[in-house]
Amino acid sequence: MRRYVKFCVCAAAAALMFASACGQKQGETEETTAAADTDQEITGQVELGQYKGVEIQREDRTVTDEEVQSAIDSRLEANPDWVEVERPAENGDTVNIDFVGIRDGEAFEGGTGENYDLVLGSGSFIDGFEEGLVGAVKGQELSLDLTFPDPYLNNPDLAGQPVVFDVTVNRVEEPQTPELNDAFVQRISDFDTVDAWEADLRAQLEDAKEQQAETAEENALFDAVVANATFTDVDASIEAEYERMMEQNETLLAMQGMDLDQYLSYFNMDQAAYEERMHNQADYNVKLELVLAKIAETEGLEIDDEARQAVADINGVENFDALKEVAGEADAERFARNWTAMEFLKDNAVYK
Repeated sequence: MRRYVKFCVCAAAAALMFASACGQKQGETEETTAAADTDQEITGQVELGQYKGVEIQREDRTVTDEEVQSAIDSRLEANPDWVEVERPAENGDTVNIDFVGIRDGEAFEGGTGENYDLVLGSGSFIDGFEEGLVGAVKGQELSLDLTFPDPYLNNPDLAGQPVVFDVTVNRVEEPQTPELNDAFVQRISDFDTVDAWEADLRAQLEDAKEQQAETAEENALFDAVVANATFTDVDASIEAEYERMMEQNETLLAMQGMDLDQYLSYFNMDQAAYEERMHNQADYNVKLELVLAKIAETEGLEIDDEARQAVADINGVENFDALKEVAGEADAERFARNWTAMEFLKDNAVYK
């Protein structure tokens, strides 16, 4: 897997961007960058291949009527009308319940709720809870003998513990697809009419498709420029980048109350696959960093105020001075240099 993470202002940010979505495919992020933030100097030599006039296939940006209708349908399905029914509850229904969780004869903290709307099959509660309510009817009282999973990150004290949930079913409701009308639009948005809402929805789809197309084109361009270059003496930097990324991810996971084994289990990934992905990303980070630095040097690119403000905006800070405060002056300037080189590549690409 290769991911293009945003320009990072701190090491934890780089780790978060990988750890939070390690299963994403190339092109699924909003921004692109070179190597993640690092205090270590990247060493090695690069001989540039073709980097100007690189041919890139232009992505389709058309939003069709069918795509708009699909988006409308998905929003209708996601915002159903809930109608009370006099029948046993089924998966997909909402049950309104009161419940008390009991461990060792006493109610435990966080295990009590009143008038709680639970969609059966949503996986919102621990295994066995929702399943135990399938077939329940209005007014029924149940006792569910369950065991918390281990690990249980929300409350480690409950991990692996047997508990009983006493549940009262207040009502059962089924979802019904609503009619697309002004009342529905007013319920889910700030618009008053269907026409205004649909126009805004189409605009959103057009913006999203434009961003996706730009990202795909940028990724293809940077891939090609790196592939065209020749690298020597980069192994040490790649290994250092790999170790840094591994350490930062584990630090971030610890901050979230997880260890690496739990993380891998959550994403159904084994250690070898995780290490391969991280190593591939480290390899790419180093090579793209070298390429961008070399292009900036070869072309005599100057960092201007637009570049400095752009990397400040990408990192969510007010201005370049604020970026220097959190990233350090050297890395902030490096981010701006990389942005400048990337813009140069895009300006000099040939889009077919």
